[in-house]
Amino acid sequence: MMDGLESLVMAVPFPGNDKQFYLNQKINCMPVTGTVTYGDLTVEFTPDKAFAVLDWGRGVWPYAGQWYWGNGTTRLENGELFGFEIGWGFGDMSAATENMIFYNGKAHKLGEITMTKDESDWLAPWHFTCEDGRFEMTMTPYFDNFTSNRVLGLVGNICHQVFGKWEGTVTLDDGTVVEIKDMDAFCELSDNRW
Repeated sequence: MMDGLESLVMAVPFPGNDKQFYLNQKINCMPVTGTVTYGDLTVEFTPDKAFAVLDWGRGVWPYAGQWYWGNGTTRLENGELFGFEIGWGFGDMSAATENMIFYNGKAHKLGEITMTKDESDWLAPWHFTCEDGRFEMTMTPYFDNFTSNRVLGLVGNICHQVFGKWEGTVTLDDGTVVEIKDMDAFCELSDNRW
């Protein structure tokens, strides 16, 4: 992991139950080195093009929960390292959001983000906007990693983890506007019964 890489850490309460919480840390922009081999196929990962996010969490959650979560990292045309973390719907985030952009390892906090999309077509464009205009992005999906393992409708997960090309602008804390083009990243809708 690169030196000085800032991350998001938050403790999220759940309304109506003071014993339920979610403690979460997300570390974006982690360069990856290595290979993965499956049969005759070998894929090489190099730190100039491959990145990971560490999503670690613990908590006491309610039986049912649904959230949107989006994340990604890329190298911009000028070589700078850029990443983002967005999410909403899981717990009470009225005191603080989990929305953040990362630029060369430094975190820049964002306010509430809303998303609009065609509810009948998971592969139609998704539009994201921040309440203060600092995250204005469109994802054009190319793959819906759909999973459904709900047992008898009572326990399990249903998830549309949608990958796409992201484009738009973000604004850093100092007012610098950064243009994002052709970025591979994802956003998911996860519906859970634990």
